[in-house]
Amino acid sequence: MKKFLFIIIIIYIHTSLFSQEQLKFSKNKYNAGSDAANSLILGSLLILTPTLIIDDSKSYFGLSKELSIGKFPYGRAELDYTFIFRNERNSMLNISYNNDIPLNGNFSNPSLFIISPGAGYYTDFTNKGYFVQAAIGLWASTGFMENLSIHPSLKFRYIFKNENIRQIFSVSLGVGFGIYSR
Repeated sequence: MKKFLFIIIIIYIHTSLFSQEQLKFSKNKYNAGSDAANSLILGSLLILTPTLIIDDSKSYFGLSKELSIGKFPYGRAELDYTFIFRNERNSMLNISYNNDIPLNGNFSNPSLFIISPGAGYYTDFTNKGYFVQAAIGLWASTGFMENLSIHPSLKFRYIFKNENIRQIFSVSLGVGFGIYSR
C-alpha cells in the first residue's frame, strides 16, 4: 500500500510540473470587454429590487429592475420596471431624470455616497401620471469598465395619477446598474 501511495504522489508531482509549462502555450486570451458585458447582462437579470407599493391604502409586494445612464454633473436618466404581485395592473414602468449629488467628494472617486432627487413619468399600462422621488445610495465601480457602476440604494417614490384616481407611494431597497461618465 505504501508503494502504491508513493507511486501516485510521484505521478502527481511529475504531471503538475509539466502541466504548468503547458499553460504558457495556451492561445486563449482574457477579454475584459466581454467580461464586462456578461456581468452587466447577468447582473441585470439576477439582481431584482424588492419594492413595497402602497396603493389605495393597500400594500403590495413587487420586484423591480432599474437601468440608468448619465453624465456628471448633468444628471442621469433611469428606466425602472416593477412587477407587482396582485391580480390586476401588475406591471409598472417608470422613466425618470435624477440629479446625483455626491455626499463625500466628487465623482472621480471609484465609490461614493450620493443623494438623488428626481422626477419622472409613470404608467401601469392602464393609468398614467407623474412622480417625485428621492434616493440615497452608493455608486461603486464594477472594475470591468471605468463607466460601468453598480448602485445599491434606498428609494422613496410618490406617484400623482389623474385627478380622480388615488396616489401611490413606493419604497424600494435594492441594486441597480448604470453607465455613468465622470
